[in-house]
Amino acid sequence: MDWQQMPPPLASSVPTSSYQSASPQLQQSPQLPHARPQFQQQQPSLEPPRPQVSQQRHTSQEQSQSPRLQQLQQNVQHTAPHRQHSIPRLTGSPVVAQSPKLPQQSNVKRLSSVGPRIDHAARVSASPRIPAHAGPTRSSSVSSTRSPAPAPGLVPHHADTNALLISVAEELFENARNSAFALADSMDHASLKEYQKMVATGLGCLEVVLGSHKLAPRVEARLQLRYASILAEETSNVMEAETALTKGITLCERNRFADLKYAMQFLQIKMLSQRRGKAAMISVDARIRDSEVMKHSHWTYAFRFLKASLYMQSANPAEAPALENLKAITTLAAQKGDRAVFVVATLLEGLSLLKTMKDDAIVRIQGCLAQVAKYQLEDSVHLMQTDILMLMLDLACSLHQKSPQIIAQKYGALQERLDGYLNNDVWGLSDTEMLVPIRKHSGSQYVISEDTAAILKPGSPNEDCDYLAMSFWSKLEAFTITYTYSGLGNLYKSSRNDKKISELWNEANSQLENNAFRIRGVPTSLSNAVLNANWRRELKAYLCILRGLHLATHSKWREVQKRTDELNKLLKPPLGNLIHQYSLYLSAAHAQGTGDLKRAMSLYSHSSFNLDDYITPAGSSRQAELEVSMLAMFNRIWIMQHPSYQDEYATRELLEQLRPLCADSPNLEIRTTYNLLLAAIQTNPPIPMTAIKTHISAALNGSKMLGDVQTLSIALCLMQAKLFQGIVGEQALKSARAASQQAKKCGNMLWMSVADGMLAVSLETQGQIAEASSMHAEASRYAEAVQAVMGRGESL
Repeated sequence: MDWQQMPPPLASSVPTSSYQSASPQLQQSPQLPHARPQFQQQQPSLEPPRPQVSQQRHTSQEQSQSPRLQQLQQNVQHTAPHRQHSIPRLTGSPVVAQSPKLPQQSNVKRLSSVGPRIDHAARVSASPRIPAHAGPTRSSSVSSTRSPAPAPGLVPHHADTNALLISVAEELFENARNSAFALADSMDHASLKEYQKMVATGLGCLEVVLGSHKLAPRVEARLQLRYASILAEETSNVMEAETALTKGITLCERNRFADLKYAMQFLQIKMLSQRRGKAAMISVDARIRDSEVMKHSHWTYAFRFLKASLYMQSANPAEAPALENLKAITTLAAQKGDRAVFVVATLLEGLSLLKTMKDDAIVRIQGCLAQVAKYQLEDSVHLMQTDILMLMLDLACSLHQKSPQIIAQKYGALQERLDGYLNNDVWGLSDTEMLVPIRKHSGSQYVISEDTAAILKPGSPNEDCDYLAMSFWSKLEAFTITYTYSGLGNLYKSSRNDKKISELWNEANSQLENNAFRIRGVPTSLSNAVLNANWRRELKAYLCILRGLHLATHSKWREVQKRTDELNKLLKPPLGNLIHQYSLYLSAAHAQGTGDLKRAMSLYSHSSFNLDDYITPAGSSRQAELEVSMLAMFNRIWIMQHPSYQDEYATRELLEQLRPLCADSPNLEIRTTYNLLLAAIQTNPPIPMTAIKTHISAALNGSKMLGDVQTLSIALCLMQAKLFQGIVGEQALKSARAASQQAKKCGNMLWMSVADGMLAVSLETQGQIAEASSMHAEASRYAEAVQAVMGRGESL
């Protein structure tokens, strides 16, 4: 019965706030920022302008749109080629501002240098996409007939060769990224091989450019950052990526490129965290101290939020050092007047507390929400993404507190706010980038630039703030999570609409199906696309479990079987232990509901439900696993009441394990179910009648507080069976009628049959034979329906 409290994967489904990494963003296609619970996964783009060849001097120039040379239409002996390079600004990632070029030379000098340039072209064309024997690639409109020796104008200048190779690399990265969506789901061997080939070819092109030693220092630093970021995202060649970053940092220190140096250190820490978590924490602390000494508060924010993201990915994100780091952010933000940063850090603190759910977590989360509410009306602080997150955290707290009226109020406010943002174009449906304003400070222009826009984006000259670029949830993602939570909220309504609950969860599942490639933005790499696919699969699994358990409360076992089959297809690594636990629990509930008690006992006794594995100190993040295991143990005890499965010793052992965990459990649903169990079971020696009355009273009060109609109907049936069976009097009849009415409200045919049968017995005892006969017929009809669904001869 406690399954209602199961939240969707908020730690993973509610978005994490992490920086964009330096993943490739290409100039040709507009970028949708990439989400997620990581900082934006965006890499610096190094796409240069395409080489241009003028047909005459002082005439208009046409820029090539693909990595190949334009067809030359003029006699090279009368017209010298004129090339011009320009690079448009690209926010979100570093770009190569220009390709280095030598001063223009006379035609005579160009002719005299033909030999060396041909040799150079041959070396460069050793790239996988430019064969050594082919020379410069030509447009498809060029005749296939070639002269024995290339004319001087056909030999590219080394600057143009570098630009050409970078263009080839960027186009290859773009093509690879476009195929990442489909590849992440299918992982087809041939497609994967083609993807890796494109990435490897692009990296080879960048290697050739880096080895040319003809680059300006800043261009080389940008290229090192780009090269290292691609290696980090797409390959396992960590040593090569770290070597590139080390060279880049040395180059930045020599030329005082503070902005690029910080960006490289940021990527270096992210790479280190994948292999050595403690070393990454030491490194990020060193970078924080450096930025504080230099009074570069923008980068202090960046590194502290990076540290927060590393803690969010750990098993215990609410441990003391993690919260101290977030407190340091709020303290600095309060000093600098960066209230939007204060709000984001405070909400992250609440999210960390929600993930671990310590004893005082709800009170502390509500304290965080109160701090955020102080700045709710300020325009500079109002960000739609954080606004929705605040309401979501508020609803999550109410779901844990089990107050039906407050839950209905909170999810209504959340739905209304999200509907109001539906047509707001500032936050796009697939837009996962959130720009948090930071006040400009003197000297900040030297440490942030367009090259750091993936992390810190400079504001325009007429703005008084810069921006911290963070990856948050998209609008589609927020809607999907809201549908899931709204369904959970409706479960606590006294007159709940089961059809509406199913519609909400079906709509959430439809969003995952229909917007699979949009819900979390455009992936920046195959690994990022795989993470997005795993997130969608995990949320689908949660929705499948929710729908299955909801159908089980109505004894719709055929539909439950469909959900179980669907869930088995979704269960593959890297889904966590909690998903597998819920899957086992749903399968066991289906077996128990259809009368296969042997299989049910086997599943409930699975090692995944071993309580000792989850009994850890207070504040542990294993609370969810512990509660599912307790539910499985409750059902084992229920089944052992059947004559074929009675085991007095095992029953006492299980009760002894449950007693210290359930008596003072902070979860009201667990306490209520435990009291129902103790009121119903038969033990040797038997439980005293005074204790049974106490347990029934506690179960009735708990079910009323929860607004749980089914639990209330079970409690009333137990009260009728234990206290009023065979009793003549008005009170006994009222109790039987109340149990029948509540059973019909919950819609479970099994308990409807039980309640109507007891009402018929009570009516017979009172001498009302005609009505008793009618109730017997009703009870028999429900029992036959249950037996038909079960399809087994073993009775419960």
